[in-house]
Amino acid sequence: MIFDVAVRGHHQRVETAHTEEGLRVHVGDHVTSVGLEPIAGSQCWRLTVDGRTVLVRLHAREGGVVATFGPTRVSVSVRRWLPVPSRRDASAGADRRIEILAPMPGLVIETPVAVGDPVAAGGPVAIVEAMKMQMEVPSPSAGRVDEVRVRPGQEVAGGQVLAIVRPAPAAEPQESGA
Repeated sequence: MIFDVAVRGHHQRVETAHTEEGLRVHVGDHVTSVGLEPIAGSQCWRLTVDGRTVLVRLHAREGGVVATFGPTRVSVSVRRWLPVPSRRDASAGADRRIEILAPMPGLVIETPVAVGDPVAAGGPVAIVEAMKMQMEVPSPSAGRVDEVRVRPGQEVAGGQVLAIVRPAPAAEPQESGA
C-alpha cells in the first residue's frame, strides 16, 4: 500500500509491503524492515526498525496519530496516497501552470487556499466529500495559487478543475568561482 505521511508539515510518500519477516517500508530511496507489536495491558507498542527497538505510545486523533517516544511527541498524519489528477499547461517556460482536477464527483467542503497563496507539494488545495468520505486534493507541485475555481458547497464533476497552481521556479545552479 502507498501512503502520504506528514510529520511537522513535511509530506513523504511511503510504500509498505508485508513479507515473511514482517513489514518492508520504502521511504524515498531507503528500504527498511519494520515491526510493530502491542504491549499487552497498555497503550504502548514495541517499534522495531532495522533491528533497533523503542517503546512508543500511540494516541489516535482526528486525521492521524500522536506518537510519544519518551519526552518527544510527534503528530503524524497518514492517508492513502492517490495520484493527483492534473494537467500541465501546454506553454513552456516559467508561464506553465498546473490544473488540479477533482479526482471524482463530489461536494467541495473547503478550499484552504486563496489566489496568491503559496502551496507546498502535497499541500491541500481543496477538500472534496464523496460517498460520505472527505479527501484532501493536494497540489502535485510547490508553487503559488493562480486561480481557485470552486467554493465550499459546490458540487463538482470528476475531472473538473478545482484550482490552478503556478509551479515555483526551479533553483538555478550556482556558479563556482575558479
